[in-house]
Amino acid sequence: MATDTSQRRIVIVGGGIMGTSTLYHLAHSPSLAPQTHISLVEAASSLAPAASGRSGGFLAQDWHGAATASIADLSYRLHRELAEKDGGGEKWGWREVDTMSVRFDDSKSKASNKLPSSLQWVKAEHVTKASNMGGGGTTAQVTPLPLVNHLAEEAEKKLKERGRTFDLLLNNYAEKATIKDGRIESLDVESTSSGSDATLPCTDLILSAGPWMGQLVPSLFPRPFINSHRFLSSASHIDGSRAHSVVIRGSAPTSNHCLFTDMSFQSTKGGRQKAAAPEVYARADGTVYVCGGSDDVPLPRLASEVKHDSRKTADLLEQAAHLSPHVLDTTSGPKAGATVEKEQACYLPIAERSDFIVAGDKKSGVWVGGGGASCWGITMGLGTGKCVSEMVLDGTVKSADVSMLQG
Repeated sequence: MATDTSQRRIVIVGGGIMGTSTLYHLAHSPSLAPQTHISLVEAASSLAPAASGRSGGFLAQDWHGAATASIADLSYRLHRELAEKDGGGEKWGWREVDTMSVRFDDSKSKASNKLPSSLQWVKAEHVTKASNMGGGGTTAQVTPLPLVNHLAEEAEKKLKERGRTFDLLLNNYAEKATIKDGRIESLDVESTSSGSDATLPCTDLILSAGPWMGQLVPSLFPRPFINSHRFLSSASHIDGSRAHSVVIRGSAPTSNHCLFTDMSFQSTKGGRQKAAAPEVYARADGTVYVCGGSDDVPLPRLASEVKHDSRKTADLLEQAAHLSPHVLDTTSGPKAGATVEKEQACYLPIAERSDFIVAGDKKSGVWVGGGGASCWGITMGLGTGKCVSEMVLDGTVKSADVSMLQG
């Protein structure tokens, strides 16, 4: 079975943007053999339980270094094509945005004409500098959770239409991979709800576990096997960095802007001057996503165990209230017109020994489907899925240059 590509059993570990994008592109590939069976394994009770469900969804086409420029450009174009084809504007908040750098200092109160008229929901009198960072179709946004769900739903629909079989295995934790004669043979999983075990026959194992990659790889494979595959060795050093965010429903309309700020303001808690650099993404649904406040709290075993620090999210709410007191103030008690919809945290996958990883080995049948994307997971997600599907089914990547992403 291991070498018979007409009887492939492909197992994807991870139900975030990377895993579901890979599933989507496998399902739509003309190279998918008739008797292929695909399983997607996710330890949580739903898809996108971690960063793919809690990130801001900012997309940039040309902000990337040499290693990731090609796959990021591909991914951005795929984001646009998918949104135009499937109604992404309505379904997952796709839209082009203008992106600005904004310096804010409330100790300076000169009337500012540095902001466009559509951005007057920001307190312009304290903006000391503003500059354009992106626009004209090169920056955009999505709301990631509904996008991930759409990818999975469309993939399942396509596989059924084509007569291929598919299993979505939620509440299942990948425990151990069995390697025979240097090739993947099966994956053992444990139910996180019942504790029962199961063994999945496997000809191709695709790992898309985000910040958990560094925990997953050493638990699945023996160390000699890891050391003999550079991409696995690099993936075993991926870890997570916790970042906080809040979602605010504004008291008035905003605009299609994403702001990268540098703020100095007098705190309402004690009156001292504070500095911060939150990112502020206005969304089409009337909410505003504000993120920042990273720390070094260790990554837990499961996404369901990720907690936020209420002090960090309170800081973000205070920063938003200073930046936009008329629209984003949630801190002034009964006078506050905005409301808090979410306070949360997620872990960004950080690659310590390499750049982003999109690599694999057809001899072993093991693949890393996006490792160490940091804050660019949503931007690079669709392109990664496309490239991984080509690696697995065609044996080569034609859609982007991934030569510098081999771990």
